[in-house]
Amino acid sequence: MKWVKYISHPHIYIVFFIFISVLSFIPNGLGWRHNMEGLIQNYLWLYIAYIVFYFFGYYSTKKPKPPEEKTEISFSMINRFHLIFIICAVFFILKFIYISGIPIFSGDMFLRTKLATLGGFVDYPTKAISILGIVAYYFYLKKKNNLYLAQFILSIVFNLLFAERSLIVFTILGAVILYVNFNSISKKTFKRVLISFLLMFFVIGGVQIMRHGGKKHLNRSGKMSTFEVVSWVVHGDLTGSQKFGAYVTNELGEERLHGRYTLGIFLSIFIPNYKNHGATYLQKRYSIRRVTTAQSASIPYSYYMDFGMFSLIFPFFIGVFAKKFYERFRYLNSPLHIILYPALFFNLLWSVRAGNFPVDPKLIYFILLLFFVFNPPFKYRFNNEVSQVFRFLFLLSIGVSILALIIRW
Repeated sequence: MKWVKYISHPHIYIVFFIFISVLSFIPNGLGWRHNMEGLIQNYLWLYIAYIVFYFFGYYSTKKPKPPEEKTEISFSMINRFHLIFIICAVFFILKFIYISGIPIFSGDMFLRTKLATLGGFVDYPTKAISILGIVAYYFYLKKKNNLYLAQFILSIVFNLLFAERSLIVFTILGAVILYVNFNSISKKTFKRVLISFLLMFFVIGGVQIMRHGGKKHLNRSGKMSTFEVVSWVVHGDLTGSQKFGAYVTNELGEERLHGRYTLGIFLSIFIPNYKNHGATYLQKRYSIRRVTTAQSASIPYSYYMDFGMFSLIFPFFIGVFAKKFYERFRYLNSPLHIILYPALFFNLLWSVRAGNFPVDPKLIYFILLLFFVFNPPFKYRFNNEVSQVFRFLFLLSIGVSILALIIRW
């Protein structure tokens, strides 16, 4: 059963990519993307090239040295964690007050869109509750204190109430990765891992059903069981972006978006009023039917529609960095890398559906948070100074978030 420890190996990203790609050839039972069938096979060469360049990057990289020294959990580390957890929880509660409802129980599918007026600086502290849940579970594994387990569960409940399926899966997946790496592998361990993945399956499906107006709205024939509806919802959610990606790539022809999709969120930081990017841009320009939600295009299409053949440099560098972070994670002696790698790994898996660049602003925000909480020691003075800059930037971001909340409320 030792193979269970490898569920977070970077190659699982490619296995998952291949698995979803195969599922994409199966027409969706709810009719999702039925008008985009038959285009994927035209781009099989792109799939193969993407996988090959990933392996080039991975196996051309040497294993990094282990972290300089083992970092123990200190009282100051725990106190900083509790402080940030409370701040993020308060931001989450204020989100519910601002929209005057709880999305998971509301019949209004667009209740969450009311938050757009608050802006990203208010949203990021609430997203941070997901990675703080993983930190709480890490503390629970090391300290066996039920308070941390309660914080882990609370982080999931907050995102469940707000119908944030990706962040729920992120927290659960992060906890599973830590569990199998800090516990001996047995049949009991395997059963718990299996149950966790089944839980994620039903959570994704259940949240999506609620966001689409309920089971009756999706199962108009009334002939499908709840399990069938959940299965087809998950199938459509995972494979629809590949079909849509093939459709958009086909429509573009020789035209390229030059980073508007995968890097648009970064460009919007430096270019004033650069709002028409990413999945929102695709929704406005390429949606066949009228929809009001952003439309994602998965890898490899997301990179290809932006940069053409030059897009193959992305899987190469993903292979390089995935190996470096994974090998540092495996030493299990640095809390920073122990928590950071599951975050990167999840972003890799999520890109199979959303086509996002794995190192996005949210991950950068999480990195700043982890530096603040763990305050990792380094051998060289320069590295320590950079670490302190990261910690200052995180505190500054919290201040900006509070100010933005006051101004825009």
